[in-house]
Amino acid sequence: MTLPWGYFVRESLRQAWRQRLLTLVAVAALALAALYGGAWALLLRNADEWKHSLGAAEQLVVYLRPGLTPQEQVAAQQAAQAVSGVASVDLVTPEQAAADLSQDPAVKSALGLLQENPLPPALKVRLEVSTSEDAASAADRLKALDGVDAVDEGEGAVENFLKVSGVARSVLLALMMLFSATALLIVAAVLRLAAWSRREELGIMRLVGAGHGFIRAPFLFEGLFQGLLAGLLAALVLAGLQAWLGATLSNSLGIDLAAFLPAGMDACLGACMVLATGILGLLGAAIALATVKVAYEGEEAW
Repeated sequence: MTLPWGYFVRESLRQAWRQRLLTLVAVAALALAALYGGAWALLLRNADEWKHSLGAAEQLVVYLRPGLTPQEQVAAQQAAQAVSGVASVDLVTPEQAAADLSQDPAVKSALGLLQENPLPPALKVRLEVSTSEDAASAADRLKALDGVDAVDEGEGAVENFLKVSGVARSVLLALMMLFSATALLIVAAVLRLAAWSRREELGIMRLVGAGHGFIRAPFLFEGLFQGLLAGLLAALVLAGLQAWLGATLSNSLGIDLAAFLPAGMDACLGACMVLATGILGLLGAAIALATVKVAYEGEEAW
């Protein structure tokens, strides 16, 4: 026997339109859950990439002892380049450092009051490592080089950034679970109310021989459609937010968002959001149907 899929779809849409205000509430709750879930997934997708890229591109500043001759500075640069884990080394002479800092008028005035340049020669070292332990090991080897006065390791900036990212993921995951549970209950309540409001109609359908599955199917379809619509809206909002933020950062600050969010919003993540929210709506409908026997007066179960 062929199932009347067209009837199920039309009936579910008719039910949703009949109580469109409640349907809108359910879709909004599902969309919020999907939005937080999508943001959590974005952070999760980029976490490993951040750990690798930030570690690989971590930079140290090696301060050389004041008074080194240009030849000794070049020798220190070459020695630093030979250290394992070092990708590149740039020598910054006191004159270059003073010229860079002089771009700030206040600093330029302060340097002008001094009779001699107080800035030491320094090396900008870019590391190519995969873990913080490797970075610390490279820093220790750099400290041991001749002519090195101190090494600025950035005070764990990479580790702090990754910790903040982890906290943000935890918060988004908690919000996603909270809104998912709330959306589940709202969808169940909306569909249960719909079944109750149609109890006489459903009772007549049952009397003329309609099966339980035939009566239940439109409610399941309605929950599914609510979830799919909410997931689609959330995916579009998340993609729009990413595009807006990227354009704003690029135009205002000249920052490329792709450099900080290499695995951004794409069709795959959008499809996962739509599918997951559709399943959530379907589950809410199933919960409603599990308790909707009150719609049948005189029947013990649906």
